[in-house]
Amino acid sequence: MSHTGNETEIEGTRLQKAVERIAITPRAAAELVDGYRASFKAKAGRKPGSPEDRRRVADKVIARYSRLAAATGAVTAAPSVIPGVGTAVAVLAGGGADTAVALKLQIDMCMCLVEVYETDLSDEDKKHLAFVLALAGSVEQMASKGGKAAVMKIAEKLVYQYLTGPALVTIKQLFKRVSITFTQKATAKAVPAGVGVVFSSSTNYVLTTMVGKVAVAVLAKEVK
Repeated sequence: MSHTGNETEIEGTRLQKAVERIAITPRAAAELVDGYRASFKAKAGRKPGSPEDRRRVADKVIARYSRLAAATGAVTAAPSVIPGVGTAVAVLAGGGADTAVALKLQIDMCMCLVEVYETDLSDEDKKHLAFVLALAGSVEQMASKGGKAAVMKIAEKLVYQYLTGPALVTIKQLFKRVSITFTQKATAKAVPAGVGVVFSSSTNYVLTTMVGKVAVAVLAKEVK
C-alpha cells in the first residue's frame, strides 16, 4: 500500500472514531422518536402505525436535523448548539471536525429514521444500519454528478447495495471514502447539483435533507 493509501486509511479511522464518540445512541433516538409519535397520537387520537403516520414522523425527524445541520455551517459556532462538537474539534482539526459534525447529524437523523421503520432490530443492528444509511447516502451524493433527482435515485440504489455487505467492513470502507470525497469537494469548493460550498449553512441543510430522503426510500422499501 502506498504512503498516500496509508494516510487515507489513518484519516478514515480517525474520522470513524471521532464520529462514533459523538453520535446519538439507539436508545436516545428511540426517546426522540417516541416524543414525535406521542405528539401525533395526541393530535390524531390514535397510535401512529400506518405508512402515512411513519412518513409524518420521518418528515419531522428530517426537518429537525436539517435545521440543526444548517446551524453548524461553521464548527466554531456549533458547540453551544450540538452536543459532541467540542469533542470533534478536540480530536480532529479544521475540515476534519467539519466532516465529523456533518456526519454526526446525518447519522443521528438516520438512527431516528431506523427507529421509525425498524423498531424490532437490536440496538447494535440499528446502529450499523444508521451508519451505512448516513455514510453511503452522503458520500454517493457528494461523489455523483447531475441534477438532484438523478443523484438521489443513484444514491438510493447504491445505499441499498451497501446494505447487503458485512456491516463492520462496509462502515470502515465508507468512512475511508467519506474522508477522501469530502476532502476533494472541500478543495473544489462545490458539491453536485450546484448546491454550494461544502459545509456552508445551505449545503449542510440540503445534503442532510437529501440523505434523509434516501434513507426513508430505502427503509420504506421504495427503491426501484
